[in-house]
Amino acid sequence: MKKTLIVIAFGCGLICGLWANKMVKPVKAEVAGMDSYDLKSDYDFKRAVRYIVEDCKVDGTKIRC
Repeated sequence: MKKTLIVIAFGCGLICGLWANKMVKPVKAEVAGMDSYDLKSDYDFKRAVRYIVEDCKVDGTKIRC
């Protein structure tokens, strides 16, 4: 009985996971035509992040709070 419940729970989780993957579409975010790689090296974008994220330190690609 216990094994049957585990198999049913696993199956339901697998079906829900596959269903959710089809519902969520991949996204591509761009700012002024720049992708994430371009934004990492853009001085104005880094300055804006530093201004918005107070009490944190932006070091390269990482934000430490």
